[in-house]
Amino acid sequence: MPRDVVEVRNLVKRFDGREAVLDGVDLAVAEHGFAVIYGKSGCGKTTLLNILGGLDRPTSGDVLLDGEQLVGASEDHLARIRIHKVGFVFQDYNLLDDLTVQENVALPLTFARKQDSGKVVGLLKSLGLDKIQRAYPNTISGGEAQRVAVARALINDPKVILADEPTGNLDTENAQRVIETLDLARREFGATVILATHDPHLVRRATTTEAVHLENGKATVDFM
Repeated sequence: MPRDVVEVRNLVKRFDGREAVLDGVDLAVAEHGFAVIYGKSGCGKTTLLNILGGLDRPTSGDVLLDGEQLVGASEDHLARIRIHKVGFVFQDYNLLDDLTVQENVALPLTFARKQDSGKVVGLLKSLGLDKIQRAYPNTISGGEAQRVAVARALINDPKVILADEPTGNLDTENAQRVIETLDLARREFGATVILATHDPHLVRRATTTEAVHLENGKATVDFM
């Protein structure tokens, strides 16, 4: 039986003493799973992903990623976890316009003090992006840019990919291709994917192992 690579227990997050954005959230995502977190804008999806990725800290609760406790970890330790165990995919791609596709994908290797141009080329080919590897982000489509962002998230062989509204700027066809690329990351590269979206239809389009509905700070898990 697959082990849980992400575990969240009684997670609470408040900002400036206000009502909790996340109020006692429990969540477990199995290794190689594809979980979709969905809910209306402002329900706490991005906050939850940021906490899972060590970009934000909870008010209380426990967060374990690949068996490591994130709560109470030093900033240096969280940075190491992000470099080696987490890949991020954002709605706005966050590619650097003055770098080629290949150079953008290679950036996490640089942060991890690795050099492997052959790995970058091989990954782009596996994802069907090799024909644009020398192109610059402002010369490719939004769908291609987001798939490049998935490649960048994969390059350091992360345990978990956190994708925050990755299809929010895309039409239906390109959104589906991005979802398929994320599912390929799960099936062929062994990553666990956690995707946040406000679009309930995306839950049905994704090959999810579970869907998590966030509402009023609470999480309800529906196993698919």
